[in-house]
Amino acid sequence: MDSGLTTPKSPPPELLMLSHALERLVTRNNQLSSHCLTKPTSVHTESDEKQCSLSVFMAARTPTIALKRYLERIHRFADLDPACFIIAFVYIDQAVHIHPDLIVVSMNVHRLTLASLLVASKVLDDMHHNNAFFSRIGGISNSELNKLELELLFLLNFRVCVSSSVFQRYYSHMEMEMLRNCVNEKILNNFPEDIMKEEHEARKNGLNQVRLTNNGSRRHSMSPARHSFVY
Repeated sequence: MDSGLTTPKSPPPELLMLSHALERLVTRNNQLSSHCLTKPTSVHTESDEKQCSLSVFMAARTPTIALKRYLERIHRFADLDPACFIIAFVYIDQAVHIHPDLIVVSMNVHRLTLASLLVASKVLDDMHHNNAFFSRIGGISNSELNKLELELLFLLNFRVCVSSSVFQRYYSHMEMEMLRNCVNEKILNNFPEDIMKEEHEARKNGLNQVRLTNNGSRRHSMSPARHSFVY
C-alpha cells in the first residue's frame, strides 16, 4: 500500500567518495595555524589583478551539519549527475594547486563544495537548477552564492572543463583512497561487493562509469555525447 511517502535516495558512491576525500583534507588542515585561513592570493586576469582567497568562503561559525549530511541534502533535492561530485573535487583540488596558500577547513568547506557542485552541474548537466534553487538547498542567500561562484571561477582561471582521462584518474584515486582508509567504517556498507566488482570490471573493459537509476536499471553517468571535455 502506498503511504504517500517517498523513500530517501541512497547516496551514490561518488558522493561518498567526495565526502571522504574532503573530510580527510579538512581534518588535516584544521590542525594548521589559523593565519593561513585569510592569507590572500593574487589571481591575475587579462584586465586587472584580483585578490582572491578562501576567506570569501568562510562561514561566521563552523556549520553544525556534517559535510556528508550536507552533500546528501544536496543530492536529495538537486538530483545531480553523480559525476558532479567527482568534478567538484577536481575543482577544489585544482584551486589549491593553483594557489598553494589556500587552505580548506571546516569553516569554508561547505560553501566551497556548494559552489563547486553548482559549477559542475552547469558544465555537466544539459538541464540544471539555477542559483536561486541551489542557494535554498545550500542554506545561503542567492546573492552570496552568486559571489562564491564568481570567486571560484577566478580561482580556477575559468578552466572548468575536465577531460575524461582526468575524470577517470580522480575517480580511481578517490575510490582507492576511500576503500583503503575506510575498510572498517560503516561507509563501506554503501558499496556492496557485487556492485564494486561490476564497477571495477566495467572500467577494466573501457566502459564509462555507470549508476543505478530509480527503477534499478543502469545507465551511463558520463556518456561521451554529454561529457566531451578538454581540461
